[in-house]
Amino acid sequence: MHTISKAAHILNISEFKLFSEAYLAWFGDRADDEDLTILFSQFIMFGELPEWADQFARSILDDLEANRQVNLNSFSILNLSPRVGKRPEISFSILR
Repeated sequence: MHTISKAAHILNISEFKLFSEAYLAWFGDRADDEDLTILFSQFIMFGELPEWADQFARSILDDLEANRQVNLNSFSILNLSPRVGKRPEISFSILR
């Protein structure tokens, strides 16, 4: 919980916005506001922190510790067009 608060403070954004940016960085798409609100509520009430949010916050703190410039644009994909239609199914093949 401390990593989220500290990273949000460094970027000068709310913890909710940090969750939103963490979701975008991890999954490559914006989360539904309702789903993100539920996840954030669980974080606030019970301290349940999704791995993707924790990793995102830790990467910000690691960059700060390494004296790298830290700003929100470094950690997100800007100007994404909204997804239209269903997401394509992910598949793979194993070649021998």
